[in-house]
Amino acid sequence: MPEVIRLARRPAPDTRERILDTAALLFYDHGVQAVGMQQIIDRAKCGKSLLYREFPSKAELVAEYLERARRDFGRQYAEADDHAGSDPSARLIAFVEAMAEGVQSPDYRGCPFRNYLAEVADHDDSAGRIATGYLLDTRARIENFVADMNVAAPDVLAERIWLIVEGLHTAAAHPGGGRAADVALSLVRELVRDAMRV
Repeated sequence: MPEVIRLARRPAPDTRERILDTAALLFYDHGVQAVGMQQIIDRAKCGKSLLYREFPSKAELVAEYLERARRDFGRQYAEADDHAGSDPSARLIAFVEAMAEGVQSPDYRGCPFRNYLAEVADHDDSAGRIATGYLLDTRARIENFVADMNVAAPDVLAERIWLIVEGLHTAAAHPGGGRAADVALSLVRELVRDAMRV
């Protein structure tokens, strides 16, 4: 009897992205702690073995979700920066404008990085390091723009702008936060304008 050769089934090329898209929607809408792998399997319409072949653990899937969000935001900020020119104050305002634009979606439920850090106590896993790294990088970018502006008390100005950004993300995620983006942008522009006058 001839030997039958069984070829291993290969997942469709878009399987990993489909699983990640599904997980991202669920994690963002409900929080990473509230979503189980079975929910992702059911929603993505994939088998358990296929999910675990692509993402061996929930921790890896959460980390990839945050890493993808980090890349997406990075592209948006780079595009805003490209259009802002070389003036550091214009680049700073463009950066905050890009963030403000992101929070104006009717589906906005908060910053995924801040949400993760608020939801999970231990930040020393891969996802925690990605989330913390994103926030540190964002703050450093603001500090660098301000430092390049050659204003008096740059540390104070950067801290004020950072607090506005933090407030923007918090306020926009809650009922009644519809004007948060406009108010935050107005405050940042006013701070920058006043700092440049001194």
